[in-house]
Amino acid sequence: MKKLLRTAFSTMAALLFVASATVVAQQSDFQIQQDFRAQYNEVVNQVDTAVSTDELVEVAAAIDALEAEYSEYSSIINAAIYPDTFSNRISDLRNRYAAGQANVSTIEQLNERIRDLMAEIDEFRDRVTQMDEEIADLKEQIDRSSANERRQAALIRQYRQNIEQRDEFVSNVLEQLMTRYQELDSATQAEIADAVERMSDNPIELLKTMLAEYTNLADQNSGLEAPDFVRMRAQHGYFADIWNRIGERLANTFAPDNPVEARQEVTDMLAAWQASVDNKLWNALTTAFNQNGIELPPFTSASTFNNALNSYVDNAMEVSMESNNEEDYEVFRNFSNYWNTTVKAQWGELLVNGNILSNSQIAAIDVKLTQWGEAAQPTSNLMFILFLISLAVIIGLVVLLVTKKS
Repeated sequence: MKKLLRTAFSTMAALLFVASATVVAQQSDFQIQQDFRAQYNEVVNQVDTAVSTDELVEVAAAIDALEAEYSEYSSIINAAIYPDTFSNRISDLRNRYAAGQANVSTIEQLNERIRDLMAEIDEFRDRVTQMDEEIADLKEQIDRSSANERRQAALIRQYRQNIEQRDEFVSNVLEQLMTRYQELDSATQAEIADAVERMSDNPIELLKTMLAEYTNLADQNSGLEAPDFVRMRAQHGYFADIWNRIGERLANTFAPDNPVEARQEVTDMLAAWQASVDNKLWNALTTAFNQNGIELPPFTSASTFNNALNSYVDNAMEVSMESNNEEDYEVFRNFSNYWNTTVKAQWGELLVNGNILSNSQIAAIDVKLTQWGEAAQPTSNLMFILFLISLAVIIGLVVLLVTKKS
């Protein structure tokens, strides 16, 4: 009996030990599954939020560590995540890592582009500011030197040269902007737009600074003359053309929150600049023609300037056809000389670029000048003189013959 009881107790103890071991094993498997899930989710978060190469290095190490730690428990993990598998989860992490590498590379390239762009804009702005300061200093010297005509003339020449240098520099800036952004695809626009908030300045703000300075320059009274304002009008035309080509892309890229308003602001500043130039241009052109003995009818716009030129030539040609004398021919030669040697030769390209006269309008004046020249050419008196001489000779011979016969 005692032996039977010992056997029963032994059997019960063995059963209890097995049951206890099974529970412990189940609890251990569950903990492994839970720990794997937690660590896997943590690594997934690391991959998705990595924004630098250094962070990606840490992610790669975390993936390797996760695989090494739980590979021996893959069957236990597979049971918990069925139909997915431990191997698939590790492969998914590596795929995410590869995609993260591409994203980080793009981000770092974009950051480098933004840094380069900011440095370039700073350089442009510093140079524009320096030029503006030089021009302002010359303007001040011109105002102070009014008593010394020779010095003032030299300062005005330097002032004009500085303006031309500024125009050339700004034109180069605009050319670079057009080259860079004219073919900008929508994906790159979006990438740069996302990074704009990290920029202290951008091309649109630089353009607005330039426009404000140009308008201020046109408003000043600094001894500038017709060719200077014609050049300003040409610079405005070039600026406006570049803006029409790339303005929408620049606004979408560097003012993504309000592109329409940003573009309109620049357009309005361009209009204000042209108005300031035109306020001086038409009077300066009238003065230039008057100083060369050509009194054109009044004009206040590009179209009325063209009308004034045609009206002057038409009226003068009509007078020449009626009177045909040396005085009228001198009027023709004076206008033709000024038109060809100054207006066309020195201002021609600027007049076209500034939308003051078109090539066809200039050609039309040339045609009329040819007709005017033919009409103004005085009729030669040589034949009449030769006729009188011949008549006198004939009369003399007749008289001589009659005298001899007598």
